[in-house]
Amino acid sequence: MRRIIFAIHGIRSPKERNWVYDFTNFIKQDSRFKDDIFEPYYYGFVLATVSINPFFKHLKVNQLKAVLRKIINDNPNCELNIVAHSYGTELSFQAIKTSGEDGKSPILVNKLMLVSSVVSRFNEIPYDTTLRAGKIKQLHCYCSYKDWVCNFAPFGHSGCFGFSIDRHDSKCYPKPFDDLEIYNHQVETLGHCAYFEDDKYFKEWLDIMAD
Repeated sequence: MRRIIFAIHGIRSPKERNWVYDFTNFIKQDSRFKDDIFEPYYYGFVLATVSINPFFKHLKVNQLKAVLRKIINDNPNCELNIVAHSYGTELSFQAIKTSGEDGKSPILVNKLMLVSSVVSRFNEIPYDTTLRAGKIKQLHCYCSYKDWVCNFAPFGHSGCFGFSIDRHDSKCYPKPFDDLEIYNHQVETLGHCAYFEDDKYFKEWLDIMAD
């Protein structure tokens, strides 16, 4: 089956030299993905104070849902894979979670990569109405308990899967359901944006999606 590989960045990200375009160019060099569709998504430079506004987030989530649905409709019989970083993890998670509850079809994701996620621990309660519904087939969480952004309330300090229980403790929260296909890729000292300093994680994400 052909794949859609969708990449979404975080806040305070300029368009020039954005990792989503570097990632797309990197995929094009991999023959395993020569027949697939690559979609870098840039939603603009956003200040942190603006990103936490609930009305702004609601707007961006709805815009993302519309973009994802168009890509899916334009490419039927393709499986959707998403690589999201920082604020992009929250937008992606909320878009998937609320899809199917808005009178439209749910957005189904084959593999979702949450990189330096800011998905809040306060999202734990609705997990049973989202992941159990089969919206996400496989979830990969990349986190570092020394990532200052993910340990800064109210963004991170997250209870989702791979994220650290405490900023001084490397232990992870357990996943909420044993039958979910969830993988934690936790490191100790990696910075918030260090995943894009070389091709190491680009290669790793492609290997996961090619498997």
